[in-house]
Amino acid sequence: MKKSLLVLVMMLIGSASYAQGLHPTDEGLDLVVLSMELDGAAMASMEMKQELSLTEEQFDQVAQLNNSRYQQLQQAESSFTNDSFSRSKEFRSIQLENDRNLKSVLTPRQLREYQRLEGRLNLQLLTENEE
Repeated sequence: MKKSLLVLVMMLIGSASYAQGLHPTDEGLDLVVLSMELDGAAMASMEMKQELSLTEEQFDQVAQLNNSRYQQLQQAESSFTNDSFSRSKEFRSIQLENDRNLKSVLTPRQLREYQRLEGRLNLQLLTENEE
């Protein structure tokens, strides 16, 4: 009985330590990004292309959207330097506009994956009340 318990505990410890070594990673993409000098919009576009399996046409549209979004975010950051509430509200507005634009470019599956990557899978993509 003691030997069986000991073997069971050892198997659990072994499988737990093995599982900690297994984790999905995009180290290849990270190395590529780090080897290039990319701004935020280009980096976001490259990651979206990799993670969402974008076509070249989708990639071009997403790159344009990301460039526009990052410019808007920088402008909002400088315009609302001392007003965090207004800055947050403007950031949210920019994000909603970007979501609307992405909805016309991405497939439903890609859109769900984008939301998952953004950590917003459980949130409604477009809130009708905020329009």
